[in-house]
Amino acid sequence: MPVIKWRNFIGQERIKGVLESALQTDTIGHAYLFCGAWGTGKFAAAVELAMALLCEDSECRPCYECDSCRKILHFAHPCLHIIMPMVFEKEHKSGEGLTAAGWDLLSTSVRQRIAEPYKQQNLTGLPSIPLEWVREVNHAILRGVVDNRRNIVIIDGIDSMQKGAANAMLKTLEEPPAGTLMLLLTERIHAVLPTIVSRCQILRFAYLAPELLRSQLITRFSLKPDDHRLEEVIYTGSLGQALYLLENSDEQIIKDAYEFWNLTAGQNWLAISEMIDTLCAINNDSLYEKMFLHIMRLLRNAFFRNIEGTENYIMGDRSLTMELKQIKSPDQLELLAQLCEKAIKQVRSRVNISLVLVNFAISAMEILNGQKQ
Repeated sequence: MPVIKWRNFIGQERIKGVLESALQTDTIGHAYLFCGAWGTGKFAAAVELAMALLCEDSECRPCYECDSCRKILHFAHPCLHIIMPMVFEKEHKSGEGLTAAGWDLLSTSVRQRIAEPYKQQNLTGLPSIPLEWVREVNHAILRGVVDNRRNIVIIDGIDSMQKGAANAMLKTLEEPPAGTLMLLLTERIHAVLPTIVSRCQILRFAYLAPELLRSQLITRFSLKPDDHRLEEVIYTGSLGQALYLLENSDEQIIKDAYEFWNLTAGQNWLAISEMIDTLCAINNDSLYEKMFLHIMRLLRNAFFRNIEGTENYIMGDRSLTMELKQIKSPDQLELLAQLCEKAIKQVRSRVNISLVLVNFAISAMEILNGQKQ
């Protein structure tokens, strides 16, 4: 059997070993659930696995040169179907379906994602997965394989599917036609329907090592090994997040995140309201989003700082430290992380930033005070 030669999918040696072994022994399952933090390689792994299974090379796959590989890179292969959350404007919709412009946007976005699997999508609203898209993929699967190959479906953000779309895909997952492989991706396995989880083999993606991220960023950006910016991002554990932070570096917003959290933890409402007024004057959604990312990172740092042997998990600027004396359990820390994720989604959906900041501060205080959420 041919071997897999990973090109874009980095790290995650355990995951690679599982998939390579399944390919060598011809025991690839019909459904996998890739779960893990954003930017750790789930989408890159799914695309390269699909390329390897459909590649025409007899020795080393994917070759990136055969007709099959080239079609996948251009999102033009009849046996590969990709679904992911997107933001559609009015001109992209027609009733419950999509217009020609909507389908064009869809194709362009997927091609860009294949080309840069670790890069964050630039979404400026509430993303969704249209039911019509899911139905189209279902029909393609039910039509059967082409030339005795596999039908491969990649669904990124399976947890974000609306009930109708999830039910439409569930039947296919329960009774997949021969030759069907479904690769489902999520950052929040707890939000995936149990009926979907139970029908998949689960592969958990770990955080990436700092030195691996360092080498990747040096190569991608032609940086010098001693570039001070590297130390700010290589401890994120995520190539996707590291790329985002490096391309959108802003030291002031990191300090703002630190100050806003400390004011919130200290429950200083007067200072909080004054700072919210200052932050609202910035009027830059990407900076607000990054601020909540940094709050989440500072919270994570504070947690690991209290655990011996976890030094390599401390992210970014280590001079900014927080105390978490009010946090009595890991459950509270998880609630705070979820609160940051919620705020980020609201920013992307263009919710009034003043309301986002006020609601975050109130909810965080309730968590710190042990009140029920």
